[in-house]
Amino acid sequence: MYSVYQVTSNDTIRNLADNLGFSVNELIELNGNIDQLTPGQLLVVPNLNSPYFIYNVKKGDNLYQIAKEYDTKVDVIEKLNGLEEGSYIYPNQKLLIPKTTKGLYITKENQTIANLVDELGIDIDDLLDKNIYLIPDQIITYAKKDK
Repeated sequence: MYSVYQVTSNDTIRNLADNLGFSVNELIELNGNIDQLTPGQLLVVPNLNSPYFIYNVKKGDNLYQIAKEYDTKVDVIEKLNGLEEGSYIYPNQKLLIPKTTKGLYITKENQTIANLVDELGIDIDDLLDKNIYLIPDQIITYAKKDK
């Protein structure tokens, strides 16, 4: 979930945290006191190639609002985070959220590859390349098509 990032001349702690979906405090927790960034410095950061980022729940947040903001579905957030349907979330809780460049879909009982391909409007070879078989509640990743 984490990787090493090499600081460039234009990086600041704030823009790095914003771009990665992490808070400044979380970057400090991972790397110690980093008041000043210098080019070439190495930092521990969330994996940039991960299809997910970590969201830090704020007071007043709810799963519906978070799902809407990040163009995903409540049930996907629940499954990714091991939450039961209708679970409460609380401030400072960390949630995995899918990045909007990837689509996530949770399969249904008796779903076939053919009707999944039709429903998502994706290429069957792309689906089969990443997913071997379908079972209920499986999380499928696929490339989203531009709307």
